[in-house]
Amino acid sequence: MSKAHYKTGFISVFRADGDARAAQSGNIIIRWVDRAMRFGISGYGRETRRRLFLVNMAGYLSAISSLSYAINFSLYNFTALKWLVIGNLLSAFLTASAPFWHRYNSIGAAVMMTSTVAVTLFFFVSELGRDSGVQLNYIGAVAIAFVIFGPNHLRIIAFVTFVCIVAHIATVFLFPVGRVQFAIDDSFMAQLYVMSAASIMIILALVVWYAFRIAADAEARSERLLMNIFPEKIANQLRLYPDEPIADRFDEATVMFADIVGFTAMSNKMSPDELIHFLNTIFSRFDAIGKELGTEKIKTIGDAYMAVSGAPDPVEDHSERMLILAIRMLAAIREIAADRGEDLDLRIGIATGPITAGVIGKAKFAYDVWAPTVNLASRLESSGTAGRVQVSIEVYRALKNKYLFEKTKSPNLKGFGKVGSWLLIGPKEG
Repeated sequence: MSKAHYKTGFISVFRADGDARAAQSGNIIIRWVDRAMRFGISGYGRETRRRLFLVNMAGYLSAISSLSYAINFSLYNFTALKWLVIGNLLSAFLTASAPFWHRYNSIGAAVMMTSTVAVTLFFFVSELGRDSGVQLNYIGAVAIAFVIFGPNHLRIIAFVTFVCIVAHIATVFLFPVGRVQFAIDDSFMAQLYVMSAASIMIILALVVWYAFRIAADAEARSERLLMNIFPEKIANQLRLYPDEPIADRFDEATVMFADIVGFTAMSNKMSPDELIHFLNTIFSRFDAIGKELGTEKIKTIGDAYMAVSGAPDPVEDHSERMLILAIRMLAAIREIAADRGEDLDLRIGIATGPITAGVIGKAKFAYDVWAPTVNLASRLESSGTAGRVQVSIEVYRALKNKYLFEKTKSPNLKGFGKVGSWLLIGPKEG
């Protein structure tokens, strides 16, 4: 290896290692910041935790702002401005302690912070005078009060607003000149005004930005949940027209019922957690296959699985899509059962015909389908054979040129009498 090549390679490795260390350091900092923001908020409900996260954030930012003032005053003239230094250090300590107040109740820290701000700002303006612009922080305090108290404490927010308005007006008229203003030249006073305006605007921007971010995240989660519960078309209708009933008739769609054979006996040997985990594994696999094929899961009832094809989005090949889903579900359940050493299979019934689909009710509502076609698919499943797919005459007629079927003895189905049905053998060759 040449010296140049070696040197280049060494530099590349060094840079890569440096980038990795920088990334790791960045991740550590992010984790510590996140931990600090979440300190003291466990044990509360989700919505309260979000608000207390913002309380901690506002407290830390206020503490940083107060510390910057304390340092600035110390460097400028500690002897003349020592009470301002002490006041800012005390304010920084109190606002930074916000997480420790959560142990008392959910608004303890917010009350402490607003009280601290109200008192210390009044004192600072009395020392520096209104030309310092410190009284501008009362405006920010009102806005932040809405965030840290939340919409459930409007009376407290109204009181804080009243106090801040009175205090702001009072400081403007009571302290045109501050007690220590003689020790401050015009350039430093201008600097204080800039610091006051900039600090409160930055704190407001960060807190309000994060509040909007939380709201956007909550909306996104609600959107994802809605899309997981309902078909996309139905979810959009519910979002746009929440009070209007949703009902559609489809002249032709295909419905499937599948039941896990052998599951009841196996479930007696499983703990509740194992049972739920195993069912989740099976149905999640079915869901993934259905999503790939464009079919729609309607619901699960115990260890039974119901799906529809051709609704809410009509498709011409709905019967074939459903048959492919059934074939792949059979393969999936056998693979899962073999991995666990269990003896499981599916009994599947499929029927094609007109259906009505929609959303009914106001509480715990869900997308569902109704029609004799639905009942027929259910009866074909319950009268079927383990490991086989039993279909109605409409499905057979639609797919007989592409799949092999064998005629069954016409079962006598409740509500239908004797009906023609066929068992799937498999796809035709060629």
